[in-house]
Amino acid sequence: MSAEGKVLERILAAGSSGIKKSELKKEFATTNINLDGVLDELVKTGQVFLEKKGTSHCLWGNHAYIEFLRNTDPKFRLIFEAINSLATNTQARIMTLENIMSTNLNEAAKTVGNESHVNTSSTIHLDNFKNEFDTTLGKTRGSLGWTELSEVRDEICAKNNLSSNKFFDLVEQLTNTYHDEYELSTGGTEGIMVRGLLHGFVRGI
Repeated sequence: MSAEGKVLERILAAGSSGIKKSELKKEFATTNINLDGVLDELVKTGQVFLEKKGTSHCLWGNHAYIEFLRNTDPKFRLIFEAINSLATNTQARIMTLENIMSTNLNEAAKTVGNESHVNTSSTIHLDNFKNEFDTTLGKTRGSLGWTELSEVRDEICAKNNLSSNKFFDLVEQLTNTYHDEYELSTGGTEGIMVRGLLHGFVRGI
């Protein structure tokens, strides 16, 4: 795992409580990681938030920072809940439209006898995908259990000839179906959208 990944993993593990910058420096003191440089990059890309808490500087993953603000700032909580409600209603409408379009496309394909050509990409059953996913997760997870979804995708897509879009669709189905077996976290450059935020890290529960 890269230096950035190790530092990010540690910050994500702190959850909504955050972690003091001074504590991070102690933990990574014996490594050759340029902690200040890594933190600057993580803050710049929006994967980590830095804020003064009392006399200390604390860091959070972006999803954990939102939870921190919801727990400590009443005004933020009201605004967040209002936006989240609006997003949920919008997403429901989008899903309805997608279902209608999908049904129409399938019916049209059956009518012209080309159903077999609607989707020419490789497919994999969700149960088989779960086995592949769990195996790969066990091989690639970091010391705190988190793994970048992009690492899992590279191995599974190469082995099963899946597209990236199909992989992330299956990840979304998997984590929704077996929500008590997996935990997603924000960050990374690729992943699935949850409540309007990109979640690019996963671990087994």
